Formats: sequence, C-alpha cells, structure tokens
Amino acid sequence: MIDKAVTAVQSVFAFTLLAGLTVLLAAVQASRDERRYETAIMRVLGASRSLLMRSVLAEFAALGLLAGLLAASGAVLGGWLLARQLELHYRSSIVLWMAGVLGTMLIVALSGALATRPALNRPPRTVLN
Repeated sequence: MIDKAVTAVQSVFAFTLLAGLTVLLAAVQASRDERRYETAIMRVLGASRSLLMRSVLAEFAALGLLAGLLAASGAVLGGWLLARQLELHYRSSIVLWMAGVLGTMLIVALSGALATRPALNRPPRTVLN
C-alpha cells in the first residue's frame, strides 16, 4: 500500500515537472519574434553574444527555480495530504525535494537557452530590416 502511494506521489511530481516544461517551451516559442527583435537591438547597441547568452541563462534559471520550488512544494503538500487521507505515515525527503528544484532549474535554463539560441545566431541586420 505504501509503495503505491509513493509511486503515485512520484508520478504526480514527474507529471507536474513535465507540464511546467511544456508550458515554458510554449511560452518561449510564443515570444520568439519578440526575443529575436530584442536580441538584435541589444547587439546593435553593443551587447556581446556571450553577455546575452548569460542573461538568457540567468533569466531561465530564475524561472526554473521558481517553477521547481512550486512543483516540489506542491508535490510534498500533495503527498502529505494523500498520506493523511489514507492514514499513512508520511516522511518527506529533503534530498528528493532539492533534486526536483535543482533539476527543474537546470532543465528550464538549458531548454530556454537552446530555444533562444537561434535568435542570438541571426545577424541583427536581417532581423531589423
């Protein structure tokens, strides 16, 4: 019985993580033209590609951190509520919680950087024409 509850909580956690990543990628794709234009303007004003890539990584790492905190906290709360309803002993794992938060931050930062990389590779002249 306990193994089924743990598996259910882990499944909810994984689903939440995947749903958040899907929403992030959809948001990045929706704002692709705006990012391309903003990147071109910043490059014309003197920003290097490495500076822009670092800023994109920082932005998406912050988004990933917030998403990971919400997802991990929601999974812990859901697990606790489920265990309470089933009258089971609940024991949270800080290692698993931290792995979820840091994993989400890493996945979101890398996927965001990869999704915006084409905007950094386009010459500003082609975007601003």
